[in-house]
Amino acid sequence: MIFEVDNLDAYAELIGGIAADPRFSDPHFSYDPDNLYSAVSAEAQKVYAAERNGVVSGIFAWLITPEERYAELIVGLSRDADAWDEMLCYVEERNPGVQFDFVINPENEAARGILRKRNAEFAGEQRKLRLVSDAPEAEDTACTTDAAGAETPGTTESTGVGELQPEYEEQYRSMHTKETYWTAERVLGARDIFRVIAAVDGGQLVGYLDVTTCHAENEPYDLWNAPGYEHFRSVMLAEAIRRNRPNGMVVEVDADDAAEIALYESLGFETIEGSESAYVTYRSRGAD
Repeated sequence: MIFEVDNLDAYAELIGGIAADPRFSDPHFSYDPDNLYSAVSAEAQKVYAAERNGVVSGIFAWLITPEERYAELIVGLSRDADAWDEMLCYVEERNPGVQFDFVINPENEAARGILRKRNAEFAGEQRKLRLVSDAPEAEDTACTTDAAGAETPGTTESTGVGELQPEYEEQYRSMHTKETYWTAERVLGARDIFRVIAAVDGGQLVGYLDVTTCHAENEPYDLWNAPGYEHFRSVMLAEAIRRNRPNGMVVEVDADDAAEIALYESLGFETIEGSESAYVTYRSRGAD
């Protein structure tokens, strides 16, 4: 049986036990338990319990917007495959033709098995890292490296790292990642959400970093550099961290990208325990 709950006090032991189990923990809960606890009162969010024979074996928080035909599992805590199946059936029956999105613990075989039966699409595994110590200050952000890796001095107007200036916006637009919601135009039009850190060499844009600015913990969103300018990745990140203070910072990276993980660790980030995740999606059956 699935039923809605508006108070989680009675399920504290269940929630704590599953959240502490590395095989069944939830990455969104591990990052911030309030992702679950705030859902009982948040607009468009619901929290449900799965019960069988008088025993609750799962707690699930959802964001569901029927008008957009969208359902996102915010937090899912259960070791029981039947609880996962019953929960999904419950939402599917009430929301035909809805796009389902999940971020799950890749070790959670109970959830993975039920999602496989629905022919869901699984993306690669990721992990979150949190900034826990001060990044080393860039020694000279008015210096760059040439293609051979040698440092070359320059002025901040033509060479260096800092916030994107208007004269480089057209280059930024042309070089920016295209296959993303946050395109260059959207980022430039959302200065209340994003800051753009730019790396320039001799008047040419050779790197950029889109990073959020409006949260207690902000996040590098898109980090790019031209070939031969890999050094600027750490310089741009260090500059973003400096400008972000005193706020915190988190980042999500591919779990198998050792070089990217090492880059962030060198700047003071550590992996958030239990944050390993996999994005999963499918569409429920129903009339168009």
